[in-house]
Order: sequence, then structure tokens, then C-alpha cells
Amino acid sequence: MTIARHLPRVLTTAGVLAAAVVTTSLILLASGVTLPDAAAVFWDGTFGTGTNAGTTLTQAVPLLLIALGWIVATRAGRLHVGYPGQVIVGGSLATAVGLHCGGLPAPLAVTVTALAGIAGGVLWAGLTAWLWASRGVLEIISSLLLNLVATQVAAWLVRGPLQGPGSQEPQSATFPPSTLWPSSAAVPGQTLSYDVVLLPLCALGVALLLSRTPFGFALRVCGGNAEAARWSGLDPRRAGVAAILVSGGFAGLAGAALLFAGTAPWMSDGFEGGVGFNGIAVALLAGNSPVLAVFTAIAFSALTVGGTALQAGLDVPSSLAQVLQGAVIVLVLLAAVLARRRTARPAAPPTRTEAGVPALVGAEER
Repeated sequence: MTIARHLPRVLTTAGVLAAAVVTTSLILLASGVTLPDAAAVFWDGTFGTGTNAGTTLTQAVPLLLIALGWIVATRAGRLHVGYPGQVIVGGSLATAVGLHCGGLPAPLAVTVTALAGIAGGVLWAGLTAWLWASRGVLEIISSLLLNLVATQVAAWLVRGPLQGPGSQEPQSATFPPSTLWPSSAAVPGQTLSYDVVLLPLCALGVALLLSRTPFGFALRVCGGNAEAARWSGLDPRRAGVAAILVSGGFAGLAGAALLFAGTAPWMSDGFEGGVGFNGIAVALLAGNSPVLAVFTAIAFSALTVGGTALQAGLDVPSSLAQVLQGAVIVLVLLAAVLARRRTARPAAPPTRTEAGVPALVGAEER
């Protein structure tokens, strides 16, 4: 029964990925690259070696965290796009705290930076939640504008309070070694960060949270029918605020992961790199399924890493990865529209009884 329920979602995702492969093939052919060569380079650059596979999996973690935040928020019926700003603020706060944690033991320093990232994301998402709950400002508008503010704040921080001493580059000081999230020594180049454990743990945790807890039940009821939720004694506004804050926490953790599990041990003003919006696409491609989002996050990460490999190996334009990701987003939206049209049922015309025709006839006869 469960398999049958999830089968349309899986088939839709597979169809979108297949269409993306066809789109990729056409772009490569237009660039004068043979498909066997491109496939070989793409595989080698993403999963062909332990080093490249570690990079692909590590870069999938922030994407999944954003996707999970989107899934939680949409369950409560709240659509906001403030994830880039929350990633930036979460990473900025994690940087500010992490630069002063050099004297702490490594496990404690890593935990502190992760918590700081979560706190930054929650605080920035709290602005969106407050504007919506108390002032009635649409969260999709306020969160979009707050993204711009966060970008400017980060640019100021790396050129001011957080800039490395004596550095002319717009970047923070180097992170203390104890704050860097550990990576597996078994993988050459140590590209596989241990934060990959967040992929299954967070996905399973969110799935259980939404389906097996009173909090998840409240989100689903309030997101499905706010009026029915009020009659049931639930507060849709409180559920919406909670969902936005939780989604901000995931985004803030993604910001900390980007910095402290990344390849560069410092913060620059462009570290977010489009992860916030790509994470939304990951959730849409997964049909808002937390478990399926693990695989779509890895697929999106492979597009980015594989695009770099294609550029280096076959001189393919560097924008290919962005083009493919955009194509996937368009295909996902198209699939959603088609699915909605397929499931929609035209309303049956009212019967004569429902329309009150017999009553009118009877009245005329009388």
C-alpha cells in the first residue's frame, strides 16, 4: 500500500531526471562533445574515485538541509524563499563564534559552531515569521527582501569585523583547526566530511517528525485546512511560526556546513553560492518527500561537481551545471502542473433535485 502511494512520486522524479539527461545530451552534442566521452568524464568526476565521490556527497549535505527546511515549512502551508539569507546569516554567526573557539576541544568546538549556525538561521527566519504573524506581511515577499539584506551584511562583515588581520581580500580570518568539521582519512584528499551522516539521519528524523509526532500532525492539519484546524483547537499561526523557525534552523546549519566542512577554511562573501534556491529545487524534485530528497540532493550535487569536471576535461562551458539545474527546475514545475491537471476532477453538473427544480415545479403547479 505504501509503495503504491509513493509510486507516482518516484515515477515523476525518474521522468524529470530522464528528461534532464536528454536535455544534457542535446547541449553536449551542440557543443561538439560526444556522449560516451562526456559520460565517462562526468562519472569519473562525480563518483569515479573516492576523492570525487567524497566531494559529491559532502556538497549534497547543505542541499538536503535546505530541502528539509522547505518540506517542514510547506507542511504548515508557509511558502518562503529566505533560505539564501538564512544560510548566510547562519554561516556568519558560526564564523563569528568559531573564530573564538580555537582553545576548545575539537568535538566541543564543532558542536558550538553547528549550534551557532542553527541559531543564526532561526534568528533570521524569525524576522520573516514575526512580519507574517504580527503584521500580515506575506512571508514570500519579506523573506526575499531579507535575502538581499543578508547579502549586504555578509559583504560588510568580511570587509570589516570578521576580515582577517592584514588581509586585503574580502574574507574572514582562517578558522582554528579545532573548529573544522572532521573528514574521513580513508578517502584520499579527505574530501568526505563526517557531516554526510546528516543525510540519512536528518531525512529520517524529519520523516518521523512529520508523520509520527503531535507537532507534525499539527503542521499537516494547519497546512491542509486552517479553518478546520481552528475548530480542532489548533493555532495555524503558531504552527506556521514554528515551521518557519525550524526551516531557518536547517538553513543555518547548512551555512555552517558550507564553511566548516568546506575546502576553504574561511568565510567569503559569496560562500552561499546559490545553495539556498537549489535546495528548494531538490525538495520539489523529491515531491517534498524527506527520504527521496536524499537522492535528489546527491543528484543535484553531482550536476555541480560533474559540470566542473566536464569543463576541466572537455572544455565544456562552465555554465553547463547552472543550465542543467535550471532545466530540472522547469521540468519539475511542468510535472507538477501536469499532475495537478491529471488529478483534478471537473465538477459534476447539479441534478434537478440539487438545483431545486422539483420544488419550483411544485410551486407553479400549486
